[in-house]
Amino acid sequence: MYSTRERLVSLRLPGMVKAFDQQLGSSAFSAMPFEERLDHLASMEEHERDHRTRQRLLRQAKFKVMADPREINFDAQRGLDRAYLAELLTCGWIRRCDNLLISGAAGTGKSFLGSAFGMAAIDLGLSVRYVRTNLMLEQMALAHNDGSIAKLRHQLISPAVLIIDDFGIAPINIRAKEDLLELLDGRIDAGSTIVIGQLAPEEWHDYLDAPHLADAIIDRLFQRSHRFALKGASMRMRL
Repeated sequence: MYSTRERLVSLRLPGMVKAFDQQLGSSAFSAMPFEERLDHLASMEEHERDHRTRQRLLRQAKFKVMADPREINFDAQRGLDRAYLAELLTCGWIRRCDNLLISGAAGTGKSFLGSAFGMAAIDLGLSVRYVRTNLMLEQMALAHNDGSIAKLRHQLISPAVLIIDDFGIAPINIRAKEDLLELLDGRIDAGSTIVIGQLAPEEWHDYLDAPHLADAIIDRLFQRSHRFALKGASMRMRL
């Protein structure tokens, strides 16, 4: 015959198991009303599930930088508006499927800022995926060859937030531009995209160097976009 603890284990309720053990091991719980003890069991299970969900979302995100939004540097020279940033960190822009465009010289903390927005989304239980532009496009080229492009495209379209880092570092061919356009087209009203790179958005048209494709890509990203142009000396020099 199963004990209560064994039933909780069998039902895969690890949070309740921990709470049950705590209650058995402490006389303080004996005097608590039944409803309070039950609430303690439920609260521990809820906390355990939230923790597991967050860990899963972090693994799926594949961040290059684990950025804590509380550690964002607001030095005046960086050009960040604290109030505006605080509003965006509530993630209302994600529910509206807005985009973020982050530009600036090397070392100004672009990847950190983009990842901080991603971390804020995960804290709310939203899915995030971080990719580097060239690697993503290489993977898409290979996926065309082995027939897995539809699966890969779905993996990139499905997250609530897709972070595309190092945009504009190296030239990309026509097929890669077409892949990028199709990806962004699929994410319209499906999720938010964060694009990070050294080029200012005003320079993207020349970089893409394909008038019709450039117009279409820029149109998808600029609609309902929030822009950050980071300034100041390289933060890496301070390390």
